[in-house]
Amino acid sequence: MANTKAQLPVGARLADYLTVGYLAMRCPIGKVRETLAQQGLESQRRRGLPHDVLIYFVLAMVLYANVAYEEVLRLVIEGLRPLLGEEGLTQATVSKGAISQARGRVGAGPLKALYQEQVQPHGPAEMPGVFYRGLRIMAIDGSTLDMPDEAANAECYGYPPSSRGASAFPKLRFVAMAECGTHTLCYAEPGPYDQGERDLALSVMAHADSSMLVTADRGFYGYAFWKHSLATGARLLFRLSSVVRLPREEVLPDGSYLSTIYPSSADRKKQRYGIRVRVIEYTLKGIPDAEPVYRLITSWLDPI
Repeated sequence: MANTKAQLPVGARLADYLTVGYLAMRCPIGKVRETLAQQGLESQRRRGLPHDVLIYFVLAMVLYANVAYEEVLRLVIEGLRPLLGEEGLTQATVSKGAISQARGRVGAGPLKALYQEQVQPHGPAEMPGVFYRGLRIMAIDGSTLDMPDEAANAECYGYPPSSRGASAFPKLRFVAMAECGTHTLCYAEPGPYDQGERDLALSVMAHADSSMLVTADRGFYGYAFWKHSLATGARLLFRLSSVVRLPREEVLPDGSYLSTIYPSSADRKKQRYGIRVRVIEYTLKGIPDAEPVYRLITSWLDPI
């Protein structure tokens, strides 16, 4: 196994320093210090590794995931120097152990707070895919991420099952609301691997409002989740499994039709707790030997 520390491929370039400067522009140093102060984590001394510099170091690690800690920190320090001057940046070399200790003291709280406040839908109206009929187009979806193979991560997130035992790394599951035009992942909610995406999506959907059109794949459909989502005031457009019963109650001029969803078959039989929806069916042309029918349901009952 090689013992050489990973370095930037061709050394630090001007573009790398500009990247750090851009991070500081999008997440201003004043906001970082304010967030640290609110959580009682501002640096008492400006020697060693100031906590505000550490925040930018963690952000930069996402962009330079395969580069050694010390190399990323050196890049961050040099990139911030034109913005911060020499205050607290006189030491350009900090050991990996010191970095880990500083990260432990700061924790995840400030980063979570900055994410929740800074990462918001931001696409301009003239950008393709951002708006439809005055509504901002958002999409609920989920994914997983490998986490470092450490005891705390294993206990919190768990290992996904494998045909030959457990997998090599713990996995974090998350659900986020993506702005379709910019692909910005907003309001992300993390959880253990075995937690269902629909459960995580409940807190994500709480951020929706009447300015949005929220789309989701068929795995997110359920009566309870649909009702919860409607309460936000957002317009909804979900893809639907073919097994969900949706009788044609009223066919509309454009070929779509109105139907009613119920919590259970018993509720459907007794005609209680129904929610009116609009169903859109379509096929994908050009598929050899088959043209499956796909279904969407929407809360948009009036003509689109």
